[in-house]
Amino acid sequence: MAIDQIPIGRFSLISHLSMKALRLYDQKGLLVPAVKDRITGYRSYSISQISTGVTIRTLSILGFSLEEIGKILTAKNAGDDDIVRQIIGERRRRIGSELERLQKTAEILRHQEISLELIPMTLTEPVIKDISPVRVMSIREKGVYEETIGRLIGELCALLGSAESGPAGLRVVGPPMTIYHDGEYKEADADIEVAIPILGRLSSSDERIRISTLNGGRFLSLIYKGPYMGIHEAWSKTYEYAAEKGISLGIPGREYYLNDPDEVPESELMTEILVPIISETD
Repeated sequence: MAIDQIPIGRFSLISHLSMKALRLYDQKGLLVPAVKDRITGYRSYSISQISTGVTIRTLSILGFSLEEIGKILTAKNAGDDDIVRQIIGERRRRIGSELERLQKTAEILRHQEISLELIPMTLTEPVIKDISPVRVMSIREKGVYEETIGRLIGELCALLGSAESGPAGLRVVGPPMTIYHDGEYKEADADIEVAIPILGRLSSSDERIRISTLNGGRFLSLIYKGPYMGIHEAWSKTYEYAAEKGISLGIPGREYYLNDPDEVPESELMTEILVPIISETD
Protein backbone atom coordinates (compact mmCIF):
# COMPACT_ATOMS: atom_id res chain seq x y z
CA MET A 1 0.00 0.00 0.00
CA ALA A 2 1.32 3.44 -0.90
CA ILE A 3 2.31 5.76 1.94
CA ASP A 4 -0.40 8.20 0.88
CA GLN A 5 -3.10 5.52 1.19
CA ILE A 6 -4.89 5.52 4.57
CA PRO A 7 -7.00 2.42 5.39
CA ILE A 8 -10.65 3.17 6.14
CA GLY A 9 -10.28 2.21 9.80
CA ARG A 10 -7.41 4.61 10.41
CA PHE A 11 -9.11 7.33 8.36
CA SER A 12 -12.18 6.84 10.56
CA LEU A 13 -10.03 7.41 13.64
CA ILE A 14 -8.35 10.48 12.16
CA SER A 15 -11.55 12.15 10.96
CA HIS A 16 -13.82 10.97 13.81
CA LEU A 17 -16.23 9.63 11.21
CA SER A 18 -17.51 6.11 11.75
CA MET A 19 -16.81 3.50 9.08
CA LYS A 20 -20.57 3.22 8.56
CA ALA A 21 -20.72 6.98 7.92
CA LEU A 22 -17.75 6.83 5.55
CA ARG A 23 -19.47 4.12 3.50
CA LEU A 24 -22.60 6.27 3.34
CA TYR A 25 -20.61 9.33 2.25
CA ASP A 26 -19.01 7.19 -0.43
CA GLN A 27 -22.46 6.15 -1.70
CA LYS A 28 -23.65 9.77 -1.69
CA GLY A 29 -20.52 10.99 -3.47
CA LEU A 30 -19.51 13.29 -0.61
CA LEU A 31 -16.23 11.58 0.22
CA VAL A 32 -15.26 8.94 -2.34
CA PRO A 33 -12.17 6.87 -1.35
CA ALA A 34 -9.03 7.60 -3.32
CA VAL A 35 -8.61 3.86 -3.86
CA LYS A 36 -11.14 1.04 -3.76
CA ASP A 37 -9.94 -2.53 -4.22
CA ARG A 38 -11.81 -4.07 -7.15
CA ILE A 39 -11.80 -7.52 -5.56
CA THR A 40 -12.35 -6.89 -1.86
CA GLY A 41 -14.03 -3.50 -2.12
CA TYR A 42 -11.74 -2.28 0.65
CA ARG A 43 -11.50 1.52 0.79
CA SER A 44 -8.40 3.65 1.27
CA TYR A 45 -8.16 7.41 1.49
CA SER A 46 -5.47 9.96 0.71
CA ILE A 47 -3.89 12.48 3.06
CA SER A 48 -5.46 15.28 1.04
CA GLN A 49 -8.94 13.92 1.89
CA ILE A 50 -8.47 14.38 5.65
CA SER A 51 -9.51 18.04 5.49
CA THR A 52 -12.68 17.07 3.60
CA GLY A 53 -13.47 14.45 6.23
CA VAL A 54 -12.96 17.00 9.01
CA THR A 55 -15.22 19.49 7.21
CA ILE A 56 -17.97 16.88 6.81
CA ARG A 57 -17.67 15.95 10.49
CA THR A 58 -17.96 19.61 11.54
CA LEU A 59 -20.95 20.30 9.29
CA SER A 60 -22.66 17.15 10.54
CA ILE A 61 -22.21 18.24 14.17
CA LEU A 62 -23.71 21.63 13.25
CA GLY A 63 -26.82 19.88 11.96
CA PHE A 64 -26.47 20.27 8.20
CA SER A 65 -28.20 17.62 6.08
CA LEU A 66 -26.29 15.42 3.66
CA GLU A 67 -27.75 17.43 0.79
CA GLU A 68 -26.57 20.69 2.35
CA ILE A 69 -23.13 19.24 3.07
CA GLY A 70 -22.82 18.19 -0.56
CA LYS A 71 -23.77 21.67 -1.76
CA ILE A 72 -21.26 23.30 0.61
CA LEU A 73 -18.44 21.01 -0.50
CA THR A 74 -19.24 21.62 -4.17
CA ALA A 75 -19.40 25.38 -3.63
CA LYS A 76 -16.13 25.42 -1.69
CA ASN A 77 -14.37 23.46 -4.42
CA ALA A 78 -15.72 25.94 -6.97
CA GLY A 79 -14.71 28.91 -4.84
CA ASP A 80 -18.34 30.06 -4.61
CA ASP A 81 -18.37 31.67 -1.16
CA ASP A 82 -21.81 33.23 -1.72
CA ILE A 83 -23.48 29.81 -1.88
CA VAL A 84 -21.68 28.73 1.29
CA ARG A 85 -22.84 31.88 3.11
CA GLN A 86 -26.39 31.37 1.85
CA ILE A 87 -26.61 27.78 3.14
CA ILE A 88 -25.04 28.71 6.48
CA GLY A 89 -27.43 31.66 6.80
CA GLU A 90 -30.42 29.38 6.17
CA ARG A 91 -29.17 27.01 8.88
CA ARG A 92 -28.84 29.91 11.34
CA ARG A 93 -32.39 31.00 10.57
CA ARG A 94 -33.75 27.51 11.21
CA ILE A 95 -31.87 27.34 14.50
CA GLY A 96 -33.36 30.71 15.47
CA SER A 97 -36.86 29.39 14.78
CA GLU A 98 -36.20 26.27 16.82
CA LEU A 99 -34.80 28.33 19.73
CA GLU A 100 -37.93 30.48 19.65
CA ARG A 101 -40.12 27.35 19.74
CA LEU A 102 -38.16 25.93 22.67
CA GLN A 103 -38.38 29.21 24.58
CA LYS A 104 -42.15 29.25 24.12
CA THR A 105 -42.32 25.63 25.30
CA ALA A 106 -40.24 26.45 28.37
CA GLU A 107 -42.50 29.41 29.16
CA ILE A 108 -45.63 27.26 28.99
CA LEU A 109 -44.11 24.59 31.21
CA ARG A 110 -42.91 27.22 33.68
CA HIS A 111 -46.44 28.50 34.28
CA GLN A 112 -48.42 25.33 33.82
CA GLU A 113 -48.93 22.68 36.43
CA ILE A 114 -47.95 19.21 35.26
CA SER A 115 -51.24 17.62 34.29
CA LEU A 116 -52.87 15.81 31.40
CA GLU A 117 -53.38 19.17 29.69
CA LEU A 118 -49.96 20.78 29.41
CA ILE A 119 -51.02 23.35 26.82
CA PRO A 120 -53.96 25.53 27.97
CA MET A 121 -56.55 25.77 25.19
CA THR A 122 -60.21 25.76 24.34
CA LEU A 123 -61.96 24.13 21.38
CA THR A 124 -65.40 24.84 20.01
CA GLU A 125 -67.68 22.06 18.84
CA PRO A 126 -67.14 21.47 15.10
CA VAL A 127 -69.85 22.85 12.80
CA ILE A 128 -70.58 22.53 9.09
CA LYS A 129 -70.26 25.80 7.14
CA ASP A 130 -70.88 26.86 3.58
CA ILE A 131 -67.84 28.87 2.43
CA SER A 132 -67.85 31.21 -0.57
CA PRO A 133 -64.94 31.24 -3.04
CA VAL A 134 -62.27 33.74 -2.01
CA ARG A 135 -59.69 35.58 -4.09
CA VAL A 136 -56.23 35.51 -2.51
CA MET A 137 -52.60 36.39 -3.04
CA SER A 138 -50.36 33.54 -1.96
CA ILE A 139 -46.93 31.93 -1.87
CA ARG A 140 -46.54 28.16 -2.03
CA GLU A 141 -43.37 26.41 -0.88
CA LYS A 142 -42.14 23.16 0.62
CA GLY A 143 -40.57 23.22 4.05
CA VAL A 144 -40.99 22.74 7.79
CA TYR A 145 -44.37 23.93 9.07
CA GLU A 146 -43.35 26.17 11.98
CA GLU A 147 -40.57 27.95 10.11
CA THR A 148 -42.17 28.23 6.68
CA ILE A 149 -45.62 29.49 7.71
CA GLY A 150 -44.41 32.41 9.81
CA ARG A 151 -41.82 33.44 7.26
CA LEU A 152 -44.24 33.41 4.31
CA ILE A 153 -46.92 35.35 6.19
CA GLY A 154 -44.28 37.96 7.00
CA GLU A 155 -43.26 38.18 3.35
CA LEU A 156 -46.85 38.62 2.17
CA CYS A 157 -47.57 41.29 4.77
CA ALA A 158 -44.36 43.12 3.84
CA LEU A 159 -45.38 43.07 0.18
CA LEU A 160 -48.81 44.46 0.98
CA GLY A 161 -47.24 47.28 2.93
CA SER A 162 -44.69 48.20 0.29
CA ALA A 163 -44.94 50.65 -2.55
CA GLU A 164 -44.66 47.71 -4.94
CA SER A 165 -48.10 46.50 -3.93
CA GLY A 166 -49.85 48.42 -6.66
CA PRO A 167 -52.71 50.90 -6.64
CA ALA A 168 -54.26 52.26 -3.47
CA GLY A 169 -57.38 50.26 -4.24
CA LEU A 170 -55.73 47.04 -3.08
CA ARG A 171 -57.39 45.91 0.17
CA VAL A 172 -57.03 42.99 2.54
CA VAL A 173 -60.49 41.51 3.11
CA GLY A 174 -59.80 38.58 5.40
CA PRO A 175 -57.34 37.01 7.82
CA PRO A 176 -54.16 35.29 6.65
CA MET A 177 -54.37 31.55 6.25
CA THR A 178 -52.32 28.45 5.64
CA ILE A 179 -53.43 25.84 3.12
CA TYR A 180 -52.09 22.30 3.60
CA HIS A 181 -51.84 20.47 0.27
CA ASP A 182 -50.47 17.16 1.58
CA GLY A 183 -52.70 14.29 2.54
CA GLU A 184 -50.42 13.50 5.48
CA TYR A 185 -48.25 15.15 8.13
CA LYS A 186 -44.67 15.67 7.04
CA GLU A 187 -41.67 16.53 9.21
CA ALA A 188 -39.99 18.24 6.26
CA ASP A 189 -40.81 19.19 2.66
CA ALA A 190 -44.44 19.81 3.57
CA ASP A 191 -46.43 21.38 0.71
CA ILE A 192 -47.52 24.67 2.29
CA GLU A 193 -49.36 27.64 0.82
CA VAL A 194 -49.85 30.85 2.79
CA ALA A 195 -52.53 33.21 1.49
CA ILE A 196 -54.24 36.52 2.27
CA PRO A 197 -57.69 37.42 0.87
CA ILE A 198 -57.56 40.61 -1.22
CA LEU A 199 -59.55 42.92 -3.45
CA GLY A 200 -57.97 45.05 -6.17
CA ARG A 201 -54.95 44.70 -8.39
CA LEU A 202 -51.51 43.57 -7.31
CA SER A 203 -48.21 44.39 -8.99
CA SER A 204 -45.11 42.50 -7.86
CA SER A 205 -41.80 41.43 -9.36
CA ASP A 206 -41.73 38.41 -7.05
CA GLU A 207 -42.49 35.43 -9.31
CA ARG A 208 -43.54 33.33 -6.32
CA ILE A 209 -46.58 35.51 -5.70
CA ARG A 210 -49.73 34.28 -7.37
CA ILE A 211 -53.32 35.47 -7.47
CA SER A 212 -56.00 32.79 -7.43
CA THR A 213 -59.50 32.02 -6.24
CA LEU A 214 -59.88 29.36 -3.57
CA ASN A 215 -62.80 27.00 -3.99
CA GLY A 216 -65.86 27.44 -1.84
CA GLY A 217 -68.17 24.68 -0.69
CA ARG A 218 -69.07 22.83 2.49
CA PHE A 219 -66.43 22.72 5.19
CA LEU A 220 -66.14 21.34 8.68
CA SER A 221 -65.12 24.21 10.95
CA LEU A 222 -63.65 24.38 14.45
CA ILE A 223 -62.29 27.35 16.43
CA TYR A 224 -59.15 26.75 18.48
CA LYS A 225 -57.99 29.17 21.18
CA GLY A 226 -54.44 28.76 22.46
CA PRO A 227 -50.76 28.57 21.42
CA TYR A 228 -50.03 27.48 17.86
CA MET A 229 -47.97 24.56 19.17
CA GLY A 230 -51.20 22.93 20.37
CA ILE A 231 -53.04 23.23 17.06
CA HIS A 232 -52.79 19.46 16.48
CA GLU A 233 -55.46 19.05 19.18
CA ALA A 234 -57.90 20.99 17.00
CA TRP A 235 -57.11 18.94 13.90
CA SER A 236 -57.53 15.71 15.87
CA LYS A 237 -60.91 16.74 17.23
CA THR A 238 -62.06 17.79 13.75
CA TYR A 239 -61.32 14.37 12.28
CA GLU A 240 -62.70 12.52 15.31
CA TYR A 241 -65.97 14.44 14.97
CA ALA A 242 -66.13 13.69 11.24
CA ALA A 243 -65.63 9.96 11.89
CA GLU A 244 -68.40 9.94 14.53
CA LYS A 245 -70.85 11.74 12.22
CA GLY A 246 -70.02 9.78 9.08
CA ILE A 247 -68.51 12.78 7.32
CA SER A 248 -65.83 12.18 4.70
CA LEU A 249 -63.18 14.92 4.64
CA GLY A 250 -60.84 15.90 1.82
CA ILE A 251 -57.86 18.16 1.18
CA PRO A 252 -56.53 20.77 1.26
CA GLY A 253 -57.39 21.83 4.79
CA ARG A 254 -56.98 25.44 5.91
CA GLU A 255 -56.07 27.39 9.04
CA TYR A 256 -57.39 30.96 9.37
CA TYR A 257 -55.46 33.11 11.87
CA LEU A 258 -58.16 35.30 13.41
CA ASN A 259 -55.92 37.59 15.49
CA ASP A 260 -52.34 38.85 15.50
CA PRO A 261 -49.69 37.07 17.62
CA ASP A 262 -47.95 40.45 17.98
CA GLU A 263 -51.03 41.95 19.62
CA VAL A 264 -52.36 39.21 21.92
CA PRO A 265 -50.73 36.68 24.27
CA GLU A 266 -50.35 33.11 22.99
CA SER A 267 -53.19 31.93 25.24
CA GLU A 268 -55.57 34.29 23.38
CA LEU A 269 -54.63 33.29 19.83
CA MET A 270 -57.67 32.27 17.76
CA THR A 271 -57.36 29.88 14.81
CA GLU A 272 -60.16 28.47 12.67
CA ILE A 273 -59.68 25.01 11.17
CA LEU A 274 -61.53 24.45 7.89
CA VAL A 275 -61.55 21.06 6.14
CA PRO A 276 -63.51 20.45 2.92
CA ILE A 277 -66.34 17.93 3.14
CA ILE A 278 -66.49 15.27 0.43
CA SER A 279 -69.67 13.56 1.57
CA GLU A 280 -72.09 13.32 4.50
CA THR A 281 -74.34 10.52 5.65
CA ASP A 282 -78.00 11.39 5.95
